[in-house]
Amino acid sequence: MLGVAAAILAVALGTGAAGASSGPGPEPNFAATIGQPRPCALDSRDPYQKKFYKLEGWKAPDYVRYPGACERLRFAYGPILVKPGQNDVLVTPVTIEKPDRNGFITRFKPNLMRPDGTVPPVEQVHLHHGTWLSEPSYGSGPFFAAGEEKTIAPYPRGYGMPIRATDQWQLLYMVHSAVANPMEVYITYDVDFIPQAKAQQLGIKPAYPVWLDVRPSGYPVFNVQRKYGRNGTCTWPAQECAAHDPWGNKFVGQGLPGNGKGKDFQLPKSGGSLGGINHFTGGTLIGIGGHVHPGGVQNDIDLLRPGGELVKQKQGHRTVTKRVSKTRIYNGVARYWNYKDHSRWGGPPDSWDFSMSVEGLPRWGVRVKPGDILRSNATYDTTRLASYEDMGIAVALLAPDTGGKPTAPGVDPFRAPRNDSPGCDAGPAKGRLCMQGLVTHGHYAENGNHSGPGGKWTGSTGASTRQVGIADFQYTPGDLSTRSTFGVPTVKLGTDLDFTNGEGTSIYHTVTACAFPCLGKTGSAFPLSDGQTSSGRKLDFDSSELGIGAPYIGATSQRLSWQLPVTAQSGFKPGEVVTYFSRLRRSKTGGYEVTR
Repeated sequence: MLGVAAAILAVALGTGAAGASSGPGPEPNFAATIGQPRPCALDSRDPYQKKFYKLEGWKAPDYVRYPGACERLRFAYGPILVKPGQNDVLVTPVTIEKPDRNGFITRFKPNLMRPDGTVPPVEQVHLHHGTWLSEPSYGSGPFFAAGEEKTIAPYPRGYGMPIRATDQWQLLYMVHSAVANPMEVYITYDVDFIPQAKAQQLGIKPAYPVWLDVRPSGYPVFNVQRKYGRNGTCTWPAQECAAHDPWGNKFVGQGLPGNGKGKDFQLPKSGGSLGGINHFTGGTLIGIGGHVHPGGVQNDIDLLRPGGELVKQKQGHRTVTKRVSKTRIYNGVARYWNYKDHSRWGGPPDSWDFSMSVEGLPRWGVRVKPGDILRSNATYDTTRLASYEDMGIAVALLAPDTGGKPTAPGVDPFRAPRNDSPGCDAGPAKGRLCMQGLVTHGHYAENGNHSGPGGKWTGSTGASTRQVGIADFQYTPGDLSTRSTFGVPTVKLGTDLDFTNGEGTSIYHTVTACAFPCLGKTGSAFPLSDGQTSSGRKLDFDSSELGIGAPYIGATSQRLSWQLPVTAQSGFKPGEVVTYFSRLRRSKTGGYEVTR
């Protein structure tokens, strides 16, 4: 991490820390305005980003947000020395890499960069997830999160997250390397910042983050497998979605029945506190955005009100009054970009190449009361692949009432009609809610190498085996890269096939079913956990992460070995070839043939 002394020296000299380092660094304006700060302007040709600027009413052609007041600051955390195959969750205090003045954050844009400022392909290395926290807390938990989709967080016009110079930021991150060579990267985050005095002149109002997570924990993950759910999807934790959780344990909805509802977060009761809100009397949700992993369809957020609300509803020719206690307020849909035309979505839900749709003013605003409950679920596809270590996170922005009056426009979620059209131009001003969100950015080039199955299956029959070792980024025996030399090993029906990770204290691997022949160039959408044998029979198996790592904040199973029962009871048949891969090291594939 860049040292305090180096950063102060950079400010004194009026140069960025990048001038004294091989990689990106904080800009000198983090502590005071030195020279000309970058304006908070549209910095991309991306039409989806431009739409947000236009929607908020900023003037073309420059689309500068809060001209003359807002400063765009770039911060960089690093250098991060990524070991071969790294997949660890790490948390580190960040004491300088934030605005060192009182003011308001109005936009947050994350990225992962090499020392030369380029962005590496997602199939080589990516920010599996990054979570920004503050001390003291601004809201109910972390104030921002990012994954491979790199959702941008634009606060609606007129609102921002208040910060102080004395606050400390922390970063919990997981950089995932899928290659065998070490590398150096930086986590960067562009922050739009308005100093306190200018924010007061503009009348910027505070909004605070509300963290919503289907499995609140240091590493909040779950599994989804293909034979679970209904109608091609599974919603967790409401439904049972897999045979076990990412650690191989049985849990609610993971080998055990779902809870039938979801995960609840209750807003403070009247007079209670939430982060920077000291006396909560109600408020307005002015924005919300979610995070899922490949295979994810959407985040589902419902609002529940204890005691319910009396609502008039039409039933045929009659109007009746009912007490309603639950209503959907947000569908955080994942938009997978089209493989051939990256300017539009419509690709299959199995790639890192996607963007999350978000909602906020002026299209969306939801009134909430003390004690209201926000219920989260995450819905995943179950037609194409089994997915493991999934997430379902959303961050909402809450503008609290002041003096008993709302500080933001919003609708009563139990009474307001919804507009489900993609081109929705409704909003609180028209008494409606838009339910088809907008993506904050279009396709990113680093996610565009989709690749796919390719090559012919060749190779002779190899020796019989009961054990497979994992080391040097290979399965031995059975690695498909050596099938022309050593053949494909055979496994007798009725055998428990043992897999052992010989480097599991430093590099983690999985044994995960993929579709035969599981050959082709590694990409952001290949190989996949879409297990299918040479006979066309679908099967899903996954060893969990074989390795010893930090418990509770990482996904390692704390085991180095795993057994796969190659038995008739498990559906295996003589003559079929089974292929598998490591979903952490996608270029590493293996296989075996079942014999009598």
